[in-house]
Amino acid sequence: MRTMLPCAACFNSTENDGICSLSFCPTALFRVWGQLAARRMEVCRNASSRRVGVSQHSGFGAGRCALAWGRGWFRCRGAWVSGSLRVVHRDEQGRERSLPAGQASGVRLTGGKPVWVPLRHRSERSIVTYWWSATTGRHVGCRSLERLSVAMLLDFHPNVTEFSAWTARLEWRERSRIRRFVPDFFARTAAGATVVIACLPSSGASSRWVRQQEVLRQACAEADWQLGSPRLPQPAALANLRWVSRYRHPRYGEAAVEGALLEVFQEPTCLGEGIQAAGVPRLLALPRLYHLMWRRELTMDWGVPLGPASVLRREGGTSLRMSPFSVEDPS
Repeated sequence: MRTMLPCAACFNSTENDGICSLSFCPTALFRVWGQLAARRMEVCRNASSRRVGVSQHSGFGAGRCALAWGRGWFRCRGAWVSGSLRVVHRDEQGRERSLPAGQASGVRLTGGKPVWVPLRHRSERSIVTYWWSATTGRHVGCRSLERLSVAMLLDFHPNVTEFSAWTARLEWRERSRIRRFVPDFFARTAAGATVVIACLPSSGASSRWVRQQEVLRQACAEADWQLGSPRLPQPAALANLRWVSRYRHPRYGEAAVEGALLEVFQEPTCLGEGIQAAGVPRLLALPRLYHLMWRRELTMDWGVPLGPASVLRREGGTSLRMSPFSVEDPS
């Protein structure tokens, strides 16, 4: 025979060891809340006994405190922890590795497997696509068409020797939660520097994106990276580069035709006149000519629409600056 006992909080009849089974019992809810507050106070006392700095705030929450420990610092309600910022990547065997941001300067992040892949959802306007890179011979993931254009610029840049997407993510603790952020691209320059690129969303800079940029700058300062902010060229130049990029594959190269075209365009010459002077059939010469433009052996005024009247010339040299990317020095 069960014995009905009064609730210790509201004196309602109950058989659950003196605790009311009514979920809407206000007295029981306040009692549970008081127990949680007492436990938080006990955590603060134990932290103080371990010689950890504790600063209690005035207010109705006993757990609102800030703890200082070692070089890093933790706040229950506030900014992230400088000592807890970590970089997660995959090793050669495909296993995830996590290490502090200060130890990630010597880790090569441009050739590994992605740690995150976006999932397509009907509510999203952007599409997930892949860019075949002539620089690396691999596909690079892009979360939107804007990022596809950025991948094209990275592939065309003379100073970029390797780049990849989603090969590392940042993790930090903020407001008692673990936050994560995956940059769009990691690029490696000819000088051996690592450039991290995060593209601005099409909807504009939100408060969340601004916060992620702050964390990304902190990670660049600790890991000795460079933060790259891409700037897309003018519409005419972007359209020209998109057309030329269709012929970036090495199969469009042919030494004999390329030699004839380079000989003709030693001096600035119109595209149509140069093809006629080279003595090569037009349908055979145009793909090779665009391939030379992609390899930056021939150049033009990219701001003018590409056509038969476009003036082409032999490229005199290549610049190793990261333009059209704005790169911030971590120092």
